[in-house]
Amino acid sequence: MDINELNQWIETPEGTQWLESQKRPLLDKRDELLSQLKSANGKLSELERRNSQTESNLSEERAALTSALVDQELSRLLKQAHVFEVALPSTIAALRETYGIRIQANGPDRKAIGTIKEEDEAEKQASLTEIVNLWRQTPEAAQVIENKNNGGGSPGSLYKGAVKPPPLQKLSGQALAAMSDDEFRNMRTAALNNAKDF
Repeated sequence: MDINELNQWIETPEGTQWLESQKRPLLDKRDELLSQLKSANGKLSELERRNSQTESNLSEERAALTSALVDQELSRLLKQAHVFEVALPSTIAALRETYGIRIQANGPDRKAIGTIKEEDEAEKQASLTEIVNLWRQTPEAAQVIENKNNGGGSPGSLYKGAVKPPPLQKLSGQALAAMSDDEFRNMRTAALNNAKDF
């Protein structure tokens, strides 16, 4: 049978039926593969959604861990250094930014570290204790550390004969933003009392 005869035969009912019988398994296989691809795409989209949710959860956990390890430990160290209570949030925010404080992981262990500059301007990693000790020597620290010679007493009396509290105008915008409304009011009241007492 030459090509012309084959073309004529394919157009007959018998030839058309044979051609359809040859195409059917291929079309079925195509439909099966398309169905599997659609299913795989759906699973991939679900996996991407779960991955995105996992990343979001992990980010929240990192933030909580940072708050627990950094903020709480800095708060403890600053209280030991006699930093005024109202200045703690803004001081913690400033320390975190200035010294690049972050969490360092070593297997299951986590610790808070920052970066300080040595006398030769070389940078080195430092613990929170080292950072607070270095910060205590700065002029900014003198503005927020209670003078122990004042004998304590009520919050208003902290400023009588003590180092002046940090003037609001000298605090950075970030430090002011980190304050709660109560902290700002307390600092304002302290500044007004300070103006009367000095």
